Amino acid sequence: MSDLAETVLALLRAPGDVAAWAAILAPEATHETLSATIEGREAVAQRLGGEPFAQLDWERMDRPGLILAGKPRPGGPGRSLALTVASEGGLVTRFCQQFLTTPPPSPGTPMMMSEALRARFDTALAEKHAMYIAYVDREGRPHLSMRGSILTLGPDSLGLWARHGGGMPEAIAHNPHVALFYRDEGTRATFQLAGRARIADDEATRRRIFDAMPVVEQRHDFAELGAAIVIDLDLVTGWAGFGPTGAIDPIRLVRQA
Repeated sequence: MSDLAETVLALLRAPGDVAAWAAILAPEATHETLSATIEGREAVAQRLGGEPFAQLDWERMDRPGLILAGKPRPGGPGRSLALTVASEGGLVTRFCQQFLTTPPPSPGTPMMMSEALRARFDTALAEKHAMYIAYVDREGRPHLSMRGSILTLGPDSLGLWARHGGGMPEAIAHNPHVALFYRDEGTRATFQLAGRARIADDEATRRRIFDAMPVVEQRHDFAELGAAIVIDLDLVTGWAGFGPTGAIDPIRLVRQA
């Protein structure tokens, strides 16, 4: 192992020492994560010296280049990390930090979509963020389709119109479990939803779902031969955007048993 790798490992395994970190950094050094980039020797040294790296057990990964992995001790805090280190002339020029594991899911809050979240889904097509739905047919084959008719029926349910001749009504009669996805690339708002779908046979629900659809969707089925589908949501997770400090307004809504 190179001297630089040994030095970095020693610093990771000991309480933060800003001066020691600064001594191995190039003047233009950067520290990069998914959400932010810090530039300059002093700023990077302050960041690295303030990280609780010593809570993890560190070792070099068997990969090209210098990549170090830190894993929590049994029962200890934190998540596994990887640090990719680039150097030039014996000094570190770039640290790239990423998580190796996902955090455990939070218990969540009761399934009660806010008015803001409902408005986001209700205007998805108009805002050019049409949602996708996944379901499984009788043969166990997954299907994914973009839907412009999705709307919220309440704080814990969605509705959509499936045109005549499509495979979704037959599929959900066999397996009601579905998943949906919403993404706004501009703000990086991302939501994943899961629930159980059923066909609504009562005229009031059919009328409500059809009448609430955008006109462009209604024109695909003038004769109203399709099926009104109701989705009872069991899980909604995601965030309203992504900024320098990470996810903005993250949520995890769970239907209570």
